[in-house]
Amino acid sequence: MQTIDTLKPQVYAANHASAMDIPVLYVNLPFQFRIVFKKELLSYPVVGWHLKRSGQVCIDQQKPTKSIASIRSAVKSLQAGMPLVIFPEGGRTPDGEIKPFLPGTFFLAIKAQVDVVPVALVGTYELLPMDTYHIKPRPLEMRVGEPISTAGLKLRDMEALSAKVKKALEDLYYGH
Repeated sequence: MQTIDTLKPQVYAANHASAMDIPVLYVNLPFQFRIVFKKELLSYPVVGWHLKRSGQVCIDQQKPTKSIASIRSAVKSLQAGMPLVIFPEGGRTPDGEIKPFLPGTFFLAIKAQVDVVPVALVGTYELLPMDTYHIKPRPLEMRVGEPISTAGLKLRDMEALSAKVKKALEDLYYGH
């Protein structure tokens, strides 16, 4: 497993299998970070209030242009040293398998010219699958991959970067 470089801001791209993914990341990542979340979460009692109040990055997946201020703020935050966690699938997986990545997922990493670190969260789907509140205790694992550079990449490279990160994440997730 890769050692996490806490001295430079990076975008951490994690698979999203469970409502427990975010708490697992908070417990295991050894630094403060921001999360990119979808606008729909604002309607959840307590969760939405906390996300908004704590400075997380809200994205409207249906109307990305409404998210421009959030995106600008996230790029500045990254450039100023605040790491960012994203879930490139755009939502939780219904079956435990890694879903296709959303096309604009790596926009922030390329704009800020920071590395992308793939993070595989293993066991969270089995711990708490979608559409249930029954937690099934089990071992969990966070596997961290090698940083993937965005140095010199342009927005037209988003698809290639996305494919590279997805392959690295799948290798970490399925490879052990």
